[in-house]
Amino acid sequence: MHARTGRLQVSPKQIDDVVRVRTEDQIAMFHGQPGYRGFTGLADRKNGTVMGISFWETEADMRAAEELGTEARRRIGEAGGTKDEPAVDRWDVVFDEMI
Repeated sequence: MHARTGRLQVSPKQIDDVVRVRTEDQIAMFHGQPGYRGFTGLADRKNGTVMGISFWETEADMRAAEELGTEARRRIGEAGGTKDEPAVDRWDVVFDEMI
């Protein structure tokens, strides 16, 4: 499995707007994409850092959805009131446990 992370600094007051855009608009963008396995969103409400982690079956699936990821991060930046470029990284998932 593979993962792509995007991290962005937004106004702490905009966290709920970011969550709304992510859950109401963007998750549907990824549904139906080959190899899409899920999404986790994280937020530090004190300092305004938000991070999204998308999970993909293969690296090729993840790479094929790069444009969607770029668009999703652009929308999150707009909702969060920032024009800063997000920090984006790609990972091999070596361990994952959800109970």
